[in-house]
Amino acid sequence: MTVYTDRDLGEVAFMHDIRAFIDWLSYHPTCDEISRALVMEYMAPVGACCARIGRLHADDSLEFLGEYGFDAGQAKQTFPSEVWRSWENDEALIALGKNSEPWNPTKNLLMIQLRERGAVHGYLVIRFSHPVADTASVEEIARNYAVALGLYLSLAHEPGAGGSRNVIERIETGSDQLTPRQISILRGMVEGKTNHELANELGFSVSTIRHETMRIYQALSVSDRKEAAKKALSLALI
Repeated sequence: MTVYTDRDLGEVAFMHDIRAFIDWLSYHPTCDEISRALVMEYMAPVGACCARIGRLHADDSLEFLGEYGFDAGQAKQTFPSEVWRSWENDEALIALGKNSEPWNPTKNLLMIQLRERGAVHGYLVIRFSHPVADTASVEEIARNYAVALGLYLSLAHEPGAGGSRNVIERIETGSDQLTPRQISILRGMVEGKTNHELANELGFSVSTIRHETMRIYQALSVSDRKEAAKKALSLALI
């Protein structure tokens, strides 16, 4: 019989989270949704409070594709090379190599490069509510998510007539606020599972399933499980 240590079990749980994240990316979430999920679910156990995804274009301009938690509200803006390279904030200093490591001096902000064919094509920035003590472990966790995110952005990117452009855009369906948990519950609705069955399968309480179900109804503008399942299939959300 194999005996697992606490560390082994922790690594198994983490790999499960990574697989869940990759599976969720197959539903083509927006970058705002990805930022939110990283903060609220995947990186929440290590104190993440903000996330931002940026992409470098061929002309060296920097576009903020999505963000969650930052006050600046700069998502969907593009900054010319001469503008963002003149910034003196933590993110710019790390991106420009003026910091010797991907952490800011106070160890509450981490920037990880997103790569395409070996070249840097963007950044994942994560801010934490408190300075991180075990930066090596937290950085390793974040890098695993960044690898999946970098590949996702590469596959969702195509050249346009006026240069590079990001094509991670979803038809407006009202579903842009669905979290990975809600997608899992929605999948169960399509399969005809009850709240009790979903609670046992996903490891949540029945009351949590009910609460999330109501949020799904609101996001999809439907009033019951049958309508939610029908809309999920028609929009190819599942």
